[in-house]
Amino acid sequence: MDEEKNENSKQTDEMPSKSRRIRIAGAVYIALAVCVVTVMVLSVYSVSVPAPEDINISIPEISTPKLELPGGETSKPFEELPVSHEQSQVPADTQGDTQTSAPVYYKPAKGAVIKGYRMTSLVYSATLKDYRTHSGVDIKGKLGDAVICYSDGTVKAVRTDPLMGVTIEIEHEYGLVSVYQNLSSEIPSAIKVGAKVKGGDIIGSIGETAACECADGPHLHFELLLEGDCIDAEKELARIK
Repeated sequence: MDEEKNENSKQTDEMPSKSRRIRIAGAVYIALAVCVVTVMVLSVYSVSVPAPEDINISIPEISTPKLELPGGETSKPFEELPVSHEQSQVPADTQGDTQTSAPVYYKPAKGAVIKGYRMTSLVYSATLKDYRTHSGVDIKGKLGDAVICYSDGTVKAVRTDPLMGVTIEIEHEYGLVSVYQNLSSEIPSAIKVGAKVKGGDIIGSIGETAACECADGPHLHFELLLEGDCIDAEKELARIK
């Protein structure tokens, strides 16, 4: 009797666990079935919906108007011109339909250079008895020897400098200014501020008016400035044949 009771109790304990497994398996099968049905429905829908068509837009052609010019001529259509890799050496403000000739330069006096341009070293001053820089070129000459305009330009100043004596400044193209000092006090009447001068014109004569260079004898003190800064006038004069 006891053995039958034990066997019946084991069967009773196993029944709920079997039924639970059956319910879980049924839920899993139902979920899988729902997923399959959903995939099939979406596939059918995607096949039935037509793909969007391309949209064609027509752009009207626009004709280029012709410009009537005097004399009955018509304007030509724009053409792209080949561009050279070489840049023009002519400044932008001088480019155009008319060609300008290159500047011509002249030596401002005929004598030899007795003192050169020295801005990075010192030279001895016989007048001041010391060593100092020299911003120009001293060209030896005789009293009254002609002083020549370096290049075409406009007279910028005519003045007497307390150290360098009678001075003439001439402004040229491209920011270049030539300076002539230690001149004679007798200046041609045509040489005045604003006057146009040509390269090679006589603008004055060699004198002895520079107090700080009086011990060097008669000579022309000549300077060149580019955009307000002194440049090596000795080197520039050496290029003139």
